[in-house]
Amino acid sequence: MHHPFLGWVFVCPILFILFTSLLLRGLLRHVYIIAMSSESESNLDLIHKIQDTLTQRFQIYSGIDSEDEYEYDSIEEMWQSEGMLHDNKRSTTKCNNDNDGGENDTKKWYVSSYNYWEEDSSVSPTIDGMLGGFASLTEMDIKGSKEFMDNLISSRPALNKSMKEFTPRCCECGAGIGRVSKGLLLPLGFHCDIVEVSPRLISKAPEFIGEPEASEMCSYITSGLQNFEPAKETYDVIWVQWVIGYLTDWDLVTFLKRMGRALKPGGVIVLKDNTCKKQGFVLDLNDSSVTRSLPYLLALIKETDLKIVSGDGKNMIQKEDYFPDDIFPVPMIALEVSQS
Repeated sequence: MHHPFLGWVFVCPILFILFTSLLLRGLLRHVYIIAMSSESESNLDLIHKIQDTLTQRFQIYSGIDSEDEYEYDSIEEMWQSEGMLHDNKRSTTKCNNDNDGGENDTKKWYVSSYNYWEEDSSVSPTIDGMLGGFASLTEMDIKGSKEFMDNLISSRPALNKSMKEFTPRCCECGAGIGRVSKGLLLPLGFHCDIVEVSPRLISKAPEFIGEPEASEMCSYITSGLQNFEPAKETYDVIWVQWVIGYLTDWDLVTFLKRMGRALKPGGVIVLKDNTCKKQGFVLDLNDSSVTRSLPYLLALIKETDLKIVSGDGKNMIQKEDYFPDDIFPVPMIALEVSQS
């Protein structure tokens, strides 16, 4: 005959383990929710600072989507519509998203753009694909960038010395197949780290660049810029062209801070990207990207540890003059680490 309490000797430890496991999962979920809430509040604080800065400068911060179907009253509303901030007023109507904003929605943002660039039917691994069907712009683009870089190098003694005495190192962010590295950076004598989120595109880079440069002067890094974190004091120049629109505002700020730490003394970051004039921003619904106005972009830069390079008494912000007038204005902005 079995003792009536004998079964509990085996059951109690199992119940204890199950109870502890459920309790731990509940605690972890609670901690996760608190962390996500804190992150969302921090992101919202950043957006409010940007909007306040633009208001003080009498600049607009309203915008539209790429299909002209919706007008956003503010930057905050735009990010709320994408589900990445709390108090998501339009999520059920625009995005069919019933959560309150957070990590999952940020992942969706980046997965959407990743899928766009990975899909051969969207983007071919050619110059035409890299420039969205505007391959004719590449020669003008490289010419304008070369003139900007020549002025930048000549005005910065440390960078000029590195160019003459060593093999300078640069990073092309959002490189695709390495168009800027091949056309601009390698001819200037840089060793290039080519950083691209799409494995499909970066796998085509060596063939596009050609030998011996592809093997001897290039390294290849497959990473989204929101996750890219190079070692400190690695680069003389970090070139970031036609890619910052794929970063959320808060990820762009933290990305620029990391890139600042990755600069060698005297090094520079060059941003070259579309800007809009009539609106504060244009949200592209096809590839999850946002084109910002120049004041909007400068307000974000203000939140980093960087400042605009001064050359010959003028800030190094230069509009790409060789492009036609019927496309977005494309400024080039040189940044350096602020001296604390």
